[in-house]
Amino acid sequence: MSDHGVRSGGQGSRGGNGRAVDRRVTRGLAAALLLLPGLVAAASPQLQLTGLSETRLVTNVGLSVPRIGFSCQASTAHIRRYLDAASQAAEEALQAYGHFNATIRPSIQSREDCRDPALDIDAGPVTTVESVSIELPEAIEEIESVSEFVAERRPSTGDPLDQAAYDALRDGILGRVQKAGYLDARYTRRELVVDPATQSARIALTLEAGPRYRFGEVTIEQSILEPELARRLTGVPEGAPYTSRDLLAMNQNLTGTAYFESVAVRPKLDERENREVPVEITTYRNPRTSYELRAGYATDVGPRVGAKVTRRYVNKRGHQWSARTELSAIEQRLDTSYTIPRATDPLRERFDIYARVTREDNNDILTTAAATGVQWVRETDPWTRSLFTEYLLDRTRYGDDPAESNGFAIVGGRLGYQGLDDPLFPTEGVVVDVSLQGAAEPVASAASFVRGRAFAGGYLPVGDWILAARGEAGVIVTDEFDKMPRSLRFFTGGKYLLAGSLEAMVPVVGDDWYVAAFVDTGNAYTDPEAELKTGAGVGVRWRSPVGILRVDLAQPLDGTDGLPMLHLGLGAAF
Repeated sequence: MSDHGVRSGGQGSRGGNGRAVDRRVTRGLAAALLLLPGLVAAASPQLQLTGLSETRLVTNVGLSVPRIGFSCQASTAHIRRYLDAASQAAEEALQAYGHFNATIRPSIQSREDCRDPALDIDAGPVTTVESVSIELPEAIEEIESVSEFVAERRPSTGDPLDQAAYDALRDGILGRVQKAGYLDARYTRRELVVDPATQSARIALTLEAGPRYRFGEVTIEQSILEPELARRLTGVPEGAPYTSRDLLAMNQNLTGTAYFESVAVRPKLDERENREVPVEITTYRNPRTSYELRAGYATDVGPRVGAKVTRRYVNKRGHQWSARTELSAIEQRLDTSYTIPRATDPLRERFDIYARVTREDNNDILTTAAATGVQWVRETDPWTRSLFTEYLLDRTRYGDDPAESNGFAIVGGRLGYQGLDDPLFPTEGVVVDVSLQGAAEPVASAASFVRGRAFAGGYLPVGDWILAARGEAGVIVTDEFDKMPRSLRFFTGGKYLLAGSLEAMVPVVGDDWYVAAFVDTGNAYTDPEAELKTGAGVGVRWRSPVGILRVDLAQPLDGTDGLPMLHLGLGAAF
């Protein structure tokens, strides 16, 4: 099993370790410096290269020839020994790009008080590929990463021979096969045969896959979770086919939880047996409790502050608890949740027990609401599904009217899709969110209702521009809308919701500062025949470390005499 090539002048065969080209290409940057007279002392010998016109040939020869280690006073014999070695290195460097019939004429050139070694090179005709044979087992051909790689890198008949490309093809196939779990895969035939007389080359690769390995025992060094729970958090079931992709997934899945600060996954390849590879995982825990303080400003609510405390792991079953508060002049909110990962699939499913209290005083409407409930959530990237049931108690006072209290036993569900390329600064992708909830008057509710809402938005790059669009619609179906909780109405109390917007952004300073133009239309209303409100404006966007900072100036376009309004915001438009 060897690569075999014939050199011009009958100099033998090319070794089969596949590294000769790499050695010729990367023998040392110092050799290349010898080609730059301005970077060497004037009294030092310099290798003079002539005859080559292709930049890649000049570069490869310059990187391959030995470093000049003698002075201007060196003997002629010393310089000729160097020229012999340089000629050999230049010949191999040219063969790497398919020139097997090069003519190399060494000489010694004199200049002032120094003599320089010189190589005048005629690269000769390039060798072309005559035939390519790649034989892979059927199971290997079905591996997508392998089949796509072969289709992309396989040389065609008549292509100039590039030995580095051949090495990359040969090693790339084997590497991808081994990453797919065929750790004992090997070539029974790997040949690159060159005929200098006809300037032709034949490529032949035959692969023997061997058995496919599976994940064996997975040992996780940690003490904060039950061993079985930690094992399931890897996301890779026991006995699954061994792949490098799943090794990376193990790392990402464990790191993506709140339990661990960092994770190191190491396959013990030297200890594999019975077609199984044991895996050792080392973890470093996160602090058990985290604290957050936040402050901000928005044009609709003014200054606001918030705080959050999170207990990342309450017990060895991976339970978590958090509480947070948000305060502004208009709204005050306090909520808490207790999360229980599902034992059989803790990475994707959980149950949340939650409670919240809110108080809002806006436009002479004072609302106090309290809710408690439980929800089931399943996340399978990029989809999120949830079902919930809660009891909501709402107390609302309109102006000087007496306050009215109503309770509702609500059930509902949500389906979300998040396909953005970057959640902090998206430039491409789609977001979809659909929810449906309701209550029945006979079941501990002040009124029967069904509330539906649908949202969709997307980003599209067009050259340097980023185009964004979104649309939103909602409806509440009930015979007693006056009893509906304010928290379930749309915006300032609407029964119906219809809104949409278009926006275009273009960078003006690097990739961090953008200017934008937009148009918005929509309304939340109780009369189905109400008109939509439309506005347009311009703004500035800054890609900050925590998301998009937005400063907009918008002008109403619905015929009113409204003045332009300034809006500030942080985060994507949706």
